[in-house]
Amino acid sequence: MPAEILSSMATSSPTQLITSDDGKQCIDTQSKGLTAIPIDVFNASHVQCLFLSDNALTQIPAAIASLVNLEILALNQNALSSLSPYLFGLPKLQVLDVSENELVEIPRDIAGLKCLRQFYANRNQICDIPPEIGGLEKLEFLGLNENGIRDIPDEISKLSNLKILGLEQNRIEFLNPKVCEIEGLLKLGLCGNHMTNFPREIENLICLQGLYLDDNDFEFIPIQVYSFENLIELTMFHNKITEVQSDIGKLSRLRILLLNNNQIKTLPQEMFFLENLDTLSLEGNQISCLPASIAELYNLKELHLSHNDISVIPDELCMCSELDTLTVDHNKISELPLEIANLKKLNTLSMNDNKFERIPRAIGAVRGLEVLSLSGNKLVDLPEEFSQLEKIRHLDLSRNGMAEFPLPLTKLSQLEYLDLQENEISCLPDEFGQLVNLKEFKINKNKLDNFPEVMCALTNLEVLNMADNVIVDAPEEVSNMTGLRDLDLSNNKFEMFPTSVCAIPNLELLNFDQENGSKVRWLPEELGQSSICHLNVQNNEIGGLPQSIASMKNLQTLVAHHNNIISIPDSICEMRLQVLQLDDNQLSTLPADFDHMTGLNDLRLQNNPLKTPPMDICVSGVLQPIGRFLRKHLEREELLLQKMIDHIVNTIDKQELRQLWRKFRFEAEVIQELEQQYKGKDKLKERILASMKYWKEHNAEASCDLLIHIVRVLGMETLHSKLKAMKIYSQALRL
Repeated sequence: MPAEILSSMATSSPTQLITSDDGKQCIDTQSKGLTAIPIDVFNASHVQCLFLSDNALTQIPAAIASLVNLEILALNQNALSSLSPYLFGLPKLQVLDVSENELVEIPRDIAGLKCLRQFYANRNQICDIPPEIGGLEKLEFLGLNENGIRDIPDEISKLSNLKILGLEQNRIEFLNPKVCEIEGLLKLGLCGNHMTNFPREIENLICLQGLYLDDNDFEFIPIQVYSFENLIELTMFHNKITEVQSDIGKLSRLRILLLNNNQIKTLPQEMFFLENLDTLSLEGNQISCLPASIAELYNLKELHLSHNDISVIPDELCMCSELDTLTVDHNKISELPLEIANLKKLNTLSMNDNKFERIPRAIGAVRGLEVLSLSGNKLVDLPEEFSQLEKIRHLDLSRNGMAEFPLPLTKLSQLEYLDLQENEISCLPDEFGQLVNLKEFKINKNKLDNFPEVMCALTNLEVLNMADNVIVDAPEEVSNMTGLRDLDLSNNKFEMFPTSVCAIPNLELLNFDQENGSKVRWLPEELGQSSICHLNVQNNEIGGLPQSIASMKNLQTLVAHHNNIISIPDSICEMRLQVLQLDDNQLSTLPADFDHMTGLNDLRLQNNPLKTPPMDICVSGVLQPIGRFLRKHLEREELLLQKMIDHIVNTIDKQELRQLWRKFRFEAEVIQELEQQYKGKDKLKERILASMKYWKEHNAEASCDLLIHIVRVLGMETLHSKLKAMKIYSQALRL
């Protein structure tokens, strides 16, 4: 098989010849972005395996015919719309995979591949199977799943060596009886068609071991199926079956039976005489009870009964001593049988969305349990015996009515995943610190009013969700949580951003969305010291981003929708951000070097009062036009500011210059130097020009708008009107 050979090969250059574990000479050029096959490949005439999967090939050249020793050719996941006729002259080809291309037909020349044993053309646009397919006398595997095939040619009956036939997700309404002449067929896949019945001849498939009929329109299990004495696996979920005939008992070798999502109400006694059955799935039906005879399924390992109307689990089920997995979600069960202690091998038990108000003490005897889910019940506590589940790793108790943290949980030292969301818990006990192996903890949507310090000692905790509580602060000890990668503190009652979380050494994702919580107005400078990669602070009242944000070397994603941010620090332009989302803020301008963030692939600036650049340029989220506008704007702004300065030089007098000095907050030494260097009435203009130049060079915020504002504040009405008119005129010219 190609997969087996691939797994044994090391990474190689596009045309390097390597040897697989079974001695075959191979060339592996998978996932190289190739649009054409490298020419030197065709010089390796002794190559036996050629892997060209996951590229962008659109055609196969005639030179392929030179690979006369080729046995395996993988062309799946490319862009081929047709297959070269030279392909079908390869005398030794045994495996051909052209799945996931754009093929609309299988060429009739395929009959030339006399040695072909496996042919896969899944997920294409093929509508017809050519009659010549019957010429592939050695074919054992034929995969034509997910195409548009309606009919199967009679010639398919000539494939006497065929073992596996995949025709799933096509448009077949009735199976050609000629398929039934392939008596050695082992597996037949017909899922996702429009079938309602089988031809009588199908009973000739006496060797059939696997029959897959999911997603069809069967109203019953075809009677012919019960003649398959060697059948091991039968799947028919998502049909319209209302009952299972008693003939099901004839399938004595059946191991897997999947009848999910039908309309079955009752089960025949004969189903429970299938002594080899190890997996039975009846989810999504209308079953209200299980018969006592279920105890006869003593080899049963998996039983799935979710989404039915079952109110009682019979005691007899507990006699299925090999049971490993039991799922009964979304039923009406309120109690477990005491005999559940007999299920010594039970590993996974899921009972979500039932009516449990308590768990029997006997649960503690199921010592092998590793996964237990009881979400969506009415539990208020747990029995002390619960602490005996020493192997449990995954526990879901969400959506119950617990007002206190169940103490028996603190003794489950192997617990790695704990979900307690949507309860009424207000605090954690000191014993919580015993859960030293906990990796993921969900306590969101409870009533915690503080960040429990006892959690800070859990160095293996990686994911912590504390959203939707009433937490007001986080302790300094959170810095001890060296394993924490993902922290959610959304929708709480923080009075200010919890600076302490910035010291969590390996934190990668911080969610601080306060849509339904208390909104903070600023972010601390300490963020610059954090290791955060993804920061979500949307739905707050943040007025600006800290200058230290540029020090967040790992930051890739910043989401800050729905805040009051009025400006972005210039330093952000040197960051390696990939996502920047700032919708619904108060931004009016962007930094001059905004387009330096070349790695940015998701930029959102909707609903901001942007002027520089205007929203019609920013709305696309594309950096190049934003950058062009900003550069031109800076040039225009610089030119306009210089014109304003020139006008001031020729307009104001000595007294007005002194007013400007005071507003510019010039130090006495600077004023003294200006007066001495440009002393006298005849050098007044030079003194004014030097003063304006000094202001411009020593004030990072110097701009036309600031100068207009200063002049207005000083009451220089005529000058203010002139400068304002100059700006309006400049904007008119730009438009």
